Amino acid sequence: MPFPEHAAQMIREKLDTGLLPRDVNPKMFAGYGDGQRCDGCELPISAAQVEWEFITPQGQTVRFHLGCAALWEADRRRRGWITPAKSA
Repeated sequence: MPFPEHAAQMIREKLDTGLLPRDVNPKMFAGYGDGQRCDGCELPISAAQVEWEFITPQGQTVRFHLGCAALWEADRRRRGWITPAKSA
């Protein structure tokens, strides 16, 4: 599946409106999708695609395509909500 053109804009808007969380549970899980909807771009995550998943402190399960997870992470960093890990 080609990367959806609208994904970056949708993720920015969802962060702006609070539909996507600013914070992440330190435990994120990766596996193959099972057809459930990506919370970033709203398209299904197929069995041939990598799915990232975590549960928010409020109990919401968040699922992303691999690329949508990267866009979500990059936008949070750009906004200064998270800082890159420092090497020891």
